[in-house]
Amino acid sequence: MHSVPRSAEPDFLADFRAAKSQWDDMDGPERQRIRTELIRDFGEVCAYCEQLCYRPSRARKPNDESIEHFRPLSLFPELWLDWLNLIYACRMCNQNKGGKWPGSRDNYDEVSNRILSSEDSRYSPAPGYINPSQTAGQRAAQGFFDFDTNTGRIAPSERLTTDEWSMARRMIWDLDLDSNYLRNLRMEQLDWLLERLNTVDDFDEKVNMMFRFMLPKIPFSTFIRAYVTSRFPLINQFLQ
Repeated sequence: MHSVPRSAEPDFLADFRAAKSQWDDMDGPERQRIRTELIRDFGEVCAYCEQLCYRPSRARKPNDESIEHFRPLSLFPELWLDWLNLIYACRMCNQNKGGKWPGSRDNYDEVSNRILSSEDSRYSPAPGYINPSQTAGQRAAQGFFDFDTNTGRIAPSERLTTDEWSMARRMIWDLDLDSNYLRNLRMEQLDWLLERLNTVDDFDEKVNMMFRFMLPKIPFSTFIRAYVTSRFPLINQFLQ
């Protein structure tokens, strides 16, 4: 997961608000216009798990990708067409997150807090989720997580405050970001990079290739970044 600078709100959203009163009023073509604009910001990778939102091996289907409401409609209906509340996500993360929100005090929230507290005493009820839309003054989303580059596992960073650590842990839990499925995909992306690096002899070209794999709109770029910066610490001085 990484922070994404957001573009200005598309002009047509004002027209949609004038003509509609809720998300369910939106038809397929209208949602596709929004999805197209979100892809300009997020690329074609999920804002949460960073996998491609569609399968490149077959014809692209709209059900592979989704428009995700960061703050769920069930709890924040007034944000149904708020541009910065709309996120590009894969269907898996959209379904895993659903209407969950830390602090909602529903049964799921209470049970999750009890389980996570029992697993690690550092956990306290999380004040919210980590927003993939970049906001001023907030820690970049990628700074909330550490990766094991030998296994693909993701965990809250050890450099966080208690609230930040709890937010990261709750997000991993709710969205199942440490699933075997995602671990394997991260390692496959790393293996692909290493295979390509082995075909290149020129040092500068190798460095440029690593930088390309760390671009935010490339799948699992945060994981690749963790690998590259751990193996080649000098690269950190060229990264923001």
